[in-house]
Amino acid sequence: MKYLNELKDGDYVHIILAVRKKFGIRDYRAKFGKYFVIEAGDRTGNVLVKYWGNDENRTESLYEEIGEGDVIEIKGTYQKDTQPYISVDAEYDDFRKVENYDKRRFIPSLENMDEVMKELFGWVERVENEHLSQLLDKFFSDEEFVENFRESPYSSYEIYAYMGGLAEHTLHVVKICERMAEIYGLNRDLLITAALLHDVGKVGAYEMDTVIRQRDETKLLGHTVLSYNMVESRIREIVDFPQDIKNQLLHGIISHHSPIVDNIPQRIRTKEAYILFYADMMDLSLKEFEGGDEEWQYSKRLGREIYLG
Repeated sequence: MKYLNELKDGDYVHIILAVRKKFGIRDYRAKFGKYFVIEAGDRTGNVLVKYWGNDENRTESLYEEIGEGDVIEIKGTYQKDTQPYISVDAEYDDFRKVENYDKRRFIPSLENMDEVMKELFGWVERVENEHLSQLLDKFFSDEEFVENFRESPYSSYEIYAYMGGLAEHTLHVVKICERMAEIYGLNRDLLITAALLHDVGKVGAYEMDTVIRQRDETKLLGHTVLSYNMVESRIREIVDFPQDIKNQLLHGIISHHSPIVDNIPQRIRTKEAYILFYADMMDLSLKEFEGGDEEWQYSKRLGREIYLG
């Protein structure tokens, strides 16, 4: 059975997908009856599924039967539009919920995970400041933390939404920060440490089955607060950790989404925190330009079409 990335425009497909989102059930404008739209996907991507019902009760029942994370088997026609979709006509096609499936079909994974983790450990070892090195050791010598860090996605949806996504994003941010520290003569060890730890609150923040879901704690507190708490608690375990370094490091972590999020706890007030913010934003924004088959692709995150070349 094919994956989404193997489909071509106009293909009649028989495919198994996991439900990512439900967008509601709607009435037809020109005739009696209902239809619904969901988003579903496999490990290669996501697609809209439009179910055109011919029996109102059956359509409502089917829509209520499926939920986020459920697996569906469908037959329909793939249309490669600005937002690709699979059209399922109840009269001719098929749409059903299935119970037996292989989870590996749905959660994507970073291919070069070992290489990324090896490179990250290399950056950990390059930090020369005694106290910052001790702090990093608290995290990266913890086997359970490292295993969870290695497998964590960055997000539940779209950007780096795959196993290893957090590690890959972190590595990119570290590299950008190191270069900026060199150009602007900033505190290199502080900036690299902040880059390595700025998203540690995402470790263990997601449940993974057929879809990636945020845990309740992450939804309620946010990953910046969780990252702050994790780093601050380990700093307290280190004897005579300098207060100034502690303040600057925690400031960078708690403010690294500052200019784009209204309810952040603190605004950026140091050069290193500015670099961390822009390194983070740059990497996430440039990630939007990957993976498209067309020259132009709509970016939900950026809110516009972007040119992929």
